[in-house]
Amino acid sequence: MTPLDAAILARSAYLDAPTVGDAASASRMRVYGNVHAFRGTDDLHSLLADVNFGTTNVWGLGRIYDGFFYSLAAILPACLALDRPQVVVGHSLGAAMAIIYAAILAELGTIVSVYAFEPPRMCADDTMQKFLQEKGVGWFATRNGNDLVTQIPACLSLPGSIQHIGHAMAAFPNTFDHGIERVIEALQQQA
Repeated sequence: MTPLDAAILARSAYLDAPTVGDAASASRMRVYGNVHAFRGTDDLHSLLADVNFGTTNVWGLGRIYDGFFYSLAAILPACLALDRPQVVVGHSLGAAMAIIYAAILAELGTIVSVYAFEPPRMCADDTMQKFLQEKGVGWFATRNGNDLVTQIPACLSLPGSIQHIGHAMAAFPNTFDHGIERVIEALQQQA
């Protein structure tokens, strides 16, 4: 799977009804063959998850941002009841959920590739990063242009490196560069 293919599936997760979870919640995931795709922020429920400040200590994965972890936890049993994916993808909030899900799958013995488009920061320590590296989880995460979302919350970090793509719409950190359509355009230009 290419990053462009994964981004197109991340966009589709916004458009298609979720396989797991409620479309009117922050907790939703869509299955596309061997790919589990998590939808990002597009309603009040997901916005509330984005601002659910605090961190939770998750055994084996370290301290993780509450809103992202609890959004996944609400649907995790249903996700784990499905056939295991080979790839997980997501955009924005969905990217954070995809990363956490990939780590949980690795804890359970399933190693997947993760494509995280414009993920917000989620880790209060380096436990998850070390774990993902130790398990050999494939990682591709993006920051398009000057996307602000990948830089917040400033006190947290991502559990891996981020690839800069695209051209900024503004010279300052902004949310114009955040949309999945802009990410797809940037990846198409790279292809």
